[in-house]
Amino acid sequence: MSHDETCDDATAGCDAGMEPTTLAQLAGTMAGLGAVGVATGALNLVALRVVRVDEVPGCVQPRIRWWSAHNPAFLVISAVLTVVGLATLLATSL
Repeated sequence: MSHDETCDDATAGCDAGMEPTTLAQLAGTMAGLGAVGVATGALNLVALRVVRVDEVPGCVQPRIRWWSAHNPAFLVISAVLTVVGLATLLATSL
């Protein structure tokens, strides 16, 4: 039997067409990723305040310095992404 003969259109795994992604789904993903970014940036901010750069191994120091320089921008971009995602979700639900 071929795949076409054994496949029921109601079952998963068939060659049926996929549904297109909606704006609400994209907005939800955007808001979720932004929220994860804000949480990560906030935890990173706490870690950067607790850790002393001169007390960690030399291989980690460049990464700490990079995050110290870039964490504010990361937090702002994540917050904007969250707000835009939530605003789009609100607009699509009306």
